[in-house]
Amino acid sequence: MVEELKDLLIGYARQEILTPLTRLGKTLKLGLLGALSIGIGLIFLVIGGLRLLQTEASGVFDGNMSALPYVVVLAGVVAVLAAAFVVRARLSKGDRS
Repeated sequence: MVEELKDLLIGYARQEILTPLTRLGKTLKLGLLGALSIGIGLIFLVIGGLRLLQTEASGVFDGNMSALPYVVVLAGVVAVLAAAFVVRARLSKGDRS
């Protein structure tokens, strides 16, 4: 009787605690890897955009306007971040309903 109860409790603990935690760990690992990949890709995209503005429009951004490519790229990054936050807010608002 006690041995059966012990086996039942151990089986229940594995089913209800260990298995979901294992799945959660795998999901978090893939999520973090995806976020890291997107972050690195966006950094390369920003650097590429800055380089494009500095080389292809070299006559436009000379002299006093030399900091303008940095401002343009910064505004683009802020716009992308704002769009991401708006989408995230809308998705989380939709989950609550």
